[in-house]
Amino acid sequence: MGDRILRIRIEKKDENLTVEQYLKKNLEFSKKQISRLKFREDGIRVDDVRQRVTKRLREGEYLEILLESCGKDALQLETDSGRQKLYILYEDADLLIVRKPSGLVCHPSHGHYQDTLANQAAAYGRERRENWTVRIIGRLDKDTSGIVVFAKNAEAAALLARQRERGIMKKTYLALVEGKLRPSRGCIEKPIARNGESLMKMRTDGAGKSAKTWYQVVEEEDGQSLVQVQIEHGRTHQIRVHMASAGHPLVGDPLYGTGNNSADDPGCASLHAWKLELSQPFTGKRLLIEAPLPEWCRKFCPI
Repeated sequence: MGDRILRIRIEKKDENLTVEQYLKKNLEFSKKQISRLKFREDGIRVDDVRQRVTKRLREGEYLEILLESCGKDALQLETDSGRQKLYILYEDADLLIVRKPSGLVCHPSHGHYQDTLANQAAAYGRERRENWTVRIIGRLDKDTSGIVVFAKNAEAAALLARQRERGIMKKTYLALVEGKLRPSRGCIEKPIARNGESLMKMRTDGAGKSAKTWYQVVEEEDGQSLVQVQIEHGRTHQIRVHMASAGHPLVGDPLYGTGNNSADDPGCASLHAWKLELSQPFTGKRLLIEAPLPEWCRKFCPI
């Protein structure tokens, strides 16, 4: 597959706007993104003719934008021979949304050079002869299962990052915690910082970065609670840290809890990125993605 080209028919309401004005108004492109287009060969075309950003648009014309999509990651990120197949939840020309299993790292790092979700996405791209750069929008911890979003070009990545900042992109988690939360619905608002010299552990700290976690109990059983969670800011280990600070650590969490694992998901915290709401970065179409529940969650409370 070649580069991704965004083709837009100009409507009457946008007539007489310059290309630059159109991109800022309708696609929310930044100055940096527009600058990249200016210097990209055939980055901006109108009715198949290369144009400057100062070109004024007319109703019925077709504006073509060459989105940056040719990268090296799909070619260079190697994958081990025993890799799992990607569980794809949604895909279009700009997005690849998948379900990450618990125990899989998102990015290559020390000790995980080929066995990561990014490697799997790169291998998937190679199989389809798509060499887009691997860009994860909001990674998950190794032990957390659920929805992960890949952007296939830089412009889509920038627009999705903006959706996260503005709260347009909303992710809902399910967590299994120890004990019964009271009240059964509320918000934990405590700043989060690194725990001393630890490279792994975080803690609530008044001098840390702001963080909010909204929760609602779905079901209670055998001294445990299944909780629906949404977060603001997305700090490292935010849900795990906040729940532990409230006296209700995640079941099976070896870092912030007792480490007593759930029978169906041994060795990790019981946390799942369940639902995601977002807008397709260029069409604006609202998407609702849902990841199948892990076994520990289905057995605890079918939803």
